[in-house]
Amino acid sequence: MKKGWLAVGLSAALGLGAMAAAALGFHGFPGEGPGERDGRIGLMSSLPLYRAPESSVAEALAAQSVRHHWVRAVLEKRGTLEPLDVLDPDSLAQIDRLLLVQPRALTAAENVALDTWVRAGGNVLLVADPLLVGEPRFALGDPRNPQAISLSGPILARWGLALEPGKEGDGGVRFVSVGDHDLPVALGGRFSLRPAAGGGQGDCRLRNDALIAVCSIGAGHVVALADATLFESDPAPAGAKDMLAALLGMARDDVR
Repeated sequence: MKKGWLAVGLSAALGLGAMAAAALGFHGFPGEGPGERDGRIGLMSSLPLYRAPESSVAEALAAQSVRHHWVRAVLEKRGTLEPLDVLDPDSLAQIDRLLLVQPRALTAAENVALDTWVRAGGNVLLVADPLLVGEPRFALGDPRNPQAISLSGPILARWGLALEPGKEGDGGVRFVSVGDHDLPVALGGRFSLRPAAGGGQGDCRLRNDALIAVCSIGAGHVVALADATLFESDPAPAGAKDMLAALLGMARDDVR
């Protein structure tokens, strides 16, 4: 499916879902109101959510006046956004919650630091897509492209989860009802429960046909989503900002 048609269909369908929710007076998950503040939010992603990679010096200079990705704009309204290049005890100590969207492969030390931080009370929304559907901007193999396949297996294993490829769809967008919102999914994956590896035990429950895992890990909370279609779209389709707010609310409030 061509990227342009995908964006048009996604925007139209999300718009209908948002109108229906408003008409029925839905309020969604706890903690997702427009006035809710999320404190210090850490962000790590291979997708261009905070800053788009440039292909030339001229483009880098021009980018200073370019608008930001809608996800960045939403996060900056909800709290103080801290882009992270490394997950270590010092950087994690500076944030209250963390958004990981198709991140690069974490080192063994980063996995331990993240697990320790969560068990001490940290909240994480982790998006791990088995296969992105967006067309890469740069040549195949260029490190500026997003991480095409999820490399979050080790940290998921520490929390008792495994990511598996989805079995439905041909790459087209379908919509999954999450609370009062419609989540766009294209070739989404599925989580399965496994004995936790390495760290202590977690308590995870699967939702929405295993597309979402909601976990209590020590004193912290983790929401894992097996599809990144919502985050690949820019500008934001209708209803996307509310959907992101709902997911952040799930991670904070342990909605299971």
